[in-house]
Formats: sequence, C-alpha cells, structure tokens
Amino acid sequence: MRLQRKYKLNLYFTCSFHQLVLISDQYRISVNLLSKTIDRFQSETYDRFFSLFASYDEELIGILSRLLIDKPGTILDLACGVGLSTKALSLNFKGSEIVGVDIDPSLISLAEKKVNFPNTRFRCCEISKLLEEVGKKSFDIIFVKSAYHYFEDEISLPYLKKFLRDDGAIVVAERTARSADSYPLPEIASAYWKNIFSEPRPDRRVNSPSSLGLSLFISCYGKFITVPKSLYIDAVRENQLVGLWMLQPHFISAWIEQFSKDRYASLEVLEEFWLYVYRNK
Repeated sequence: MRLQRKYKLNLYFTCSFHQLVLISDQYRISVNLLSKTIDRFQSETYDRFFSLFASYDEELIGILSRLLIDKPGTILDLACGVGLSTKALSLNFKGSEIVGVDIDPSLISLAEKKVNFPNTRFRCCEISKLLEEVGKKSFDIIFVKSAYHYFEDEISLPYLKKFLRDDGAIVVAERTARSADSYPLPEIASAYWKNIFSEPRPDRRVNSPSSLGLSLFISCYGKFITVPKSLYIDAVRENQLVGLWMLQPHFISAWIEQFSKDRYASLEVLEEFWLYVYRNK
C-alpha cells in the first residue's frame, strides 16, 4: 500500500472538485484561480513557522500524559514531519522509546538533525511498511497529530489496533474548527481548512470506537500564540498552511500584498486541539 502525502482536494472536503467550485462561487473566487501548487512541505519554512508552537505541543502532550494509566514503554509518532510532535513526546515521556515516521525525506532529514534525544529515532518510509516490519502488539502508544485525516481510510483504527499492546492507546490530536478559523487566509482556503474539522468529523471520532473494543477519553486544550507577521507571510507564500496549495500563486501573492498593508508586526492565532485517546480494552 503506497501512502504518499500528496494533497488532493478530496482528501479534505467530503465533496468533488465540482462541488468545490460551487464553494469558490460562494466566495466570489473564479475557478481559474484554483490550482494544486505543491506536493510537499518545505521543511525549513515549515519548521521555522510551526516551531513557534513548541511550548503548546509540550503542554498538549503533558495533558495526554495525565490521561494515561501507565507510562508507555514504546511510542510511535505517525506522520511526524520535522519531529516537533516527536520532540514533545520525548520531553514528556523520557523513559519511553519513541519512533517518528514520515514519508517525506526532507522532513525526516531535518527531524534527525534537530531532535536527537537518546530515546528517539526516525524512519523515512510508508506507515504501513514500518508497521508490517515491527509486527503486531509492538507499541503502547500510537500517536498522530494534525495528520490522521490525510490517511484514515487506508490506516484505519481497526488496522492500527493490531499493533497496540494490551492496555495501549491510539491517540489522535486534531485541530478544532475554531482554531482553523483563527488563521487569516484567503476566504476559500479558510473555509476549506475549517471544513476539515467541522461536523460530522467530531461525531465520527466519538462514535467509532465502541464497536472496535476501544474505550474513548476526550480532552481539549487551547492557547493563543503570537506569531511574527513576517514568518506568517513566509508560510503563506510557500503554501505551508492547509488549503493554499489549491490556489494559483498570483492569487496568493495578491492576498499577501493586501495582508501586508496592515501595520501590526505580529498576530495571534488560537492553537487548539482535541485529544481523542482510544484505549485498548
């Protein structure tokens, strides 16, 4: 099974491209402004921007640590990117062995340079390949932040459960809709991102575990983060925020020009995530 992190419109909206065009009409954006512009993150820009949320990540994982009954021996961090979530896991679970996995070699290369704790290692491969290598009941925690909606149909909860040890947990950290709404973006991109995390997705997260022999615990934590405007603009320019890759570059440039006219040097965004903790009964 090949799981590439390539961003296609139907991975986010539960609609076809033609329905997305109707959304673009709602926001008075011509369909000729829609164009997939990147296939992957730009590791340096991504790291500079999302490192601003490092303290939040550590606090979020701290909440997770208090929800667990036992300290985990082994943790798998799925779609770990440049290792920001892996680092937060390492700081909170210093006695655990942690493996971060991502399919993007540029992200993993940067993760290996920046996160070199003795209890942490990284793999650049498909998730399914790593899981099949390690075998069943290999992990106490399988963790995924900001990414499960990319591949949940292929790497489902029943599939992941096979690799959990007894009393282990699958932990899905997922952005809230109001957090997505706090990021200033072109209107269609903003609506696109917010829609990912709106209903029925939260209901789907809540209603799925009982039939799988999993118990569910839910927590939510939010915090306002101050972001330098220059870093935010760099992230937008290089399409590092969800929804921007479907817009043509000249449209993004025009939005940045308008956004840059405001004189403030920073902005605040709400970083807020649900923690869905699926415990193996």
